Amino acid sequence: MKDEHVKLHKIATAGMAVAAFLTIAACGDSGGSGGDETTAATTASTTAATSADGGVSDPSKPPSAVTLNGLLEKALDPAVPNSAKTALVQGSSADPKLFDKLVTAKKQNPDVTYVLQAPVIATGPGQATVKVKVTVPQQPALTVEAQIIYDQGKWKLAKSTVCLLLQTNKVASPMCPAQAN
Repeated sequence: MKDEHVKLHKIATAGMAVAAFLTIAACGDSGGSGGDETTAATTASTTAATSADGGVSDPSKPPSAVTLNGLLEKALDPAVPNSAKTALVQGSSADPKLFDKLVTAKKQNPDVTYVLQAPVIATGPGQATVKVKVTVPQQPALTVEAQIIYDQGKWKLAKSTVCLLLQTNKVASPMCPAQAN
């Protein structure tokens, strides 16, 4: 049972990271950051997937939580090629297979959910944070903060956030340098 909990926690954490970065970088904004984000995420996933940019290329304005939730859907969509997903996470081109692992984990744990919550808060030039609510069955919901950055003309999930989440869950990735003990 402990292994199952660790597996679910690992998926939730990694999925939330993917959600944040994928949601931030690639697709368009279907609205503001107010309102019911859970309901808006469902609507946004369709709108975001068909939008070309939606403002994610404006370094002075981070994307909304609605936009980010739409990108999360895209990141976890097995029909979207990894080459399209790597543009969403800083440094992820070093490990495009990471997205396959996340899609598989989501399929194995369909009851694990991730919702990026408004507001997305600018923390400096080309930097922002967003809270991510992760729900795992039979566990209290967990809210974590994810950093997003403006990198190579797009808002993306920060490599530092993704690597921390991966390392916390003992997932090695070529995009994250090995840390000395």
